[in-house]
Amino acid sequence: MRNGLYIVDFHAHIVSRADFECFFAEDCQTDFFKQFGPFVERLLHLSDPHLSDMLRHMSFKFRHGLARSIYESCGSLGLMEVTRIYKSHDLNFLIKGMEKQGIDHVVISSLEPLTITENLIELTQNHRDKFSIFASVHRNQTNPAEHFKKLLETGVVRGLKLHPQVGGYNCGELLDKTKDVLEIAESNDLPVLIHTGHIPTGKLAGLTGCTDSRAVEPLLAAFPDINFVLAHIGWESWRAMLKLAKKYPKVYVETSWQPTNIIRRAVDTLGPHRVIFGSDFPLFKQSIAIEQVEQALSPYELAAVASANAARLLKLPAKKLSPVS
Repeated sequence: MRNGLYIVDFHAHIVSRADFECFFAEDCQTDFFKQFGPFVERLLHLSDPHLSDMLRHMSFKFRHGLARSIYESCGSLGLMEVTRIYKSHDLNFLIKGMEKQGIDHVVISSLEPLTITENLIELTQNHRDKFSIFASVHRNQTNPAEHFKKLLETGVVRGLKLHPQVGGYNCGELLDKTKDVLEIAESNDLPVLIHTGHIPTGKLAGLTGCTDSRAVEPLLAAFPDINFVLAHIGWESWRAMLKLAKKYPKVYVETSWQPTNIIRRAVDTLGPHRVIFGSDFPLFKQSIAIEQVEQALSPYELAAVASANAARLLKLPAKKLSPVS
């Protein structure tokens, strides 16, 4: 608990050893990556935590088109940094961080085809009280609906994660390619966490999917009874995502990678009961993410955003939670 609240982080990732070689094999086989990767990784590791703080500051302050173009030009370096972070931030690191920050429960989402849901289920099997698993599907998966059904049969999966960019979906086909899986989520009353925001890594061969956050609207319109959660509040597209969420009553927004002023704007626009705290661990520090929502919100609002809203969507046992009116 943190200040008497049962805290839920609705957005995190980890990588099992079974999954981890390199996220994007084609990119990792380039001469640049092979020759400079080990040296750059050591250099980046030595520069922590100052490098991480600088990158997070940049992500808060510089999101315009020129900044994203600069980020994109450094795609291989960015991949090296992401690889380094996932190597050093494993499940034990996450659990220790949760204890330090007073975070009680975390949603861990798979990112198929990069991280596999079954491996996450196995990895977290001794910590069921601490974690909820969100399964994912990707564009080229054989029979994604059957795949998702089998994952639900484990009794562990509590939601669905869609990542249009990592999953390889084209913007115009997102509804057509995911509707069968969304029907299963709807029939099981499962929340759906959707990545929104342009990850500026277009020069990487492994990231070729849709980066336009507006492409998610057909899903929201076609499935008005699903509790959709828009991750990152769209990052640079936060205005558009708040406008979209306001249009659809069962749409929530999730706070990772957003500073206090935008979290404040989200609560003012949608009310505290449709904003959910998330960190995007390990790419973003849980300590900074929770501080952002604490600084932005009143105690009553914080109880909803960091605890009650997520607990309600995840159907967590009420006896664990602090009373919130």
